[in-house]
Amino acid sequence: MISPFSFSRLESLSEGHFFGRKETWVEPDSVCIDSREGAPARLFVPLKGERTDGHSHIEGALERGCSAVLVDRVWAGKHVESLNGWIGRYNVLFFPVDDTLKKMQYLAEKHRKQFSEMTVIGVTGSNGKTTTKEMIHSILSCHKPTYKNQGNLNSEIGLPLTVLRMDRKYDYAVLEMGINHIGEMDVLVQIARPELAVVTNIGQAHIGYLGNQRRIAEEKRKIFSLFGPENTAFIYENEGFADILTEHLRGTVRYYGEKALGGLLEVRDRGMEGQDLVFTDGTVSLALPGRHNLINALAAVSVARHLEIPWECIRQGLSGMAASFGRTEILKGRVDVIQDCYNANPDSVAAAVRMLETMPAEGRRILVLGDMLELGEESSSAHAALGQALADSPVRRIFLFGPEMAAAADALRSRRPDVFHTTDFEQLRFALNDFVREGDLVLLKGSRGMELERLTDGLAGSGNDP
Repeated sequence: MISPFSFSRLESLSEGHFFGRKETWVEPDSVCIDSREGAPARLFVPLKGERTDGHSHIEGALERGCSAVLVDRVWAGKHVESLNGWIGRYNVLFFPVDDTLKKMQYLAEKHRKQFSEMTVIGVTGSNGKTTTKEMIHSILSCHKPTYKNQGNLNSEIGLPLTVLRMDRKYDYAVLEMGINHIGEMDVLVQIARPELAVVTNIGQAHIGYLGNQRRIAEEKRKIFSLFGPENTAFIYENEGFADILTEHLRGTVRYYGEKALGGLLEVRDRGMEGQDLVFTDGTVSLALPGRHNLINALAAVSVARHLEIPWECIRQGLSGMAASFGRTEILKGRVDVIQDCYNANPDSVAAAVRMLETMPAEGRRILVLGDMLELGEESSSAHAALGQALADSPVRRIFLFGPEMAAAADALRSRRPDVFHTTDFEQLRFALNDFVREGDLVLLKGSRGMELERLTDGLAGSGNDP
């Protein structure tokens, strides 16, 4: 297998131009975009962001041993003196290119094409894609070596990094593919080229960038755009945009859900302990609560059955699942906390609230919501609609945090005058800790930027007298 970082590959990116001494050069065996992750024999790819330009951190990467750097051609022309100085001090080659991100994506695309015998499963959707990816990976790993994205490396930047780290010891790869702007899926599908693909749902995540749900569906369906007759798409049985997702689809469609997935006899709710999925083959004890996690699990089972994975691997894989950070984490203490604050949009908030409302609790159920970000022009109306929807919620008290949540608070106050809203985190912390008491159940739900997990430690040690 040709290394994605061989001299010939890198030289082809720069059309034969490079700076440095090839005679003593050490070929890279890995890649990074953060200079702090620089290491010997590593390719550094500096990217231009909204707030910083990775080119300003090149020397930091070289100090840590990076042996090759992709550099913007225009930038290189303006910094020849710096390049010559670094070449004199470090054993490094610089490859000038038109666009460092696009060239890294191209390297990943070329690398992926070498894995013709690996089965690649793509996972996208507005909500639940990370959990679904983890479930599929957990099942397949019980059967054969299986690769996946690390962390949240699922974007036009993260996915190429993920693919460039693949090697031939894996039989399967489960690749999460997340988008937040028009055209991003076109890039991701060229890199990942999945044979099987799951769309978890079409919701309102990133609607501020993508426009509306129909447009989101049109973008998400591009995950099937390279399909042929031998490929399979997995779509939720009650997906309202299924007709758009399957329009012009080449290949087979398999629907999953409680009705579509044969052999599911019963689902037993165990509250905070999770749920039991009773199949004709046996029972799966899933530690993750909530209907949304049930649907994610059924997607994973559908993929596994299509791949003819043994039942015992399905059972072990799902039974061994634990919540990852900020995704329906159950944290027990004097006050029990559901920490679900990795992301938030109208659909995921509604699902989390339904879970809280139906979950058994020794004490009172308390809801803490942070701003739903990235909703663009829809933000005010979406937050107001959320407030209206919460008016009849059986939860004991609602705490709202962030400037966008003002619209939800305004919509709520006529029906629930005790709703608490603030844009000051310390005020939120004080009010919440003052209100909760031992045995209460608190849901923390908000976008990642709101950092609601900062409340968790205080809640665990809280507990006022009734």
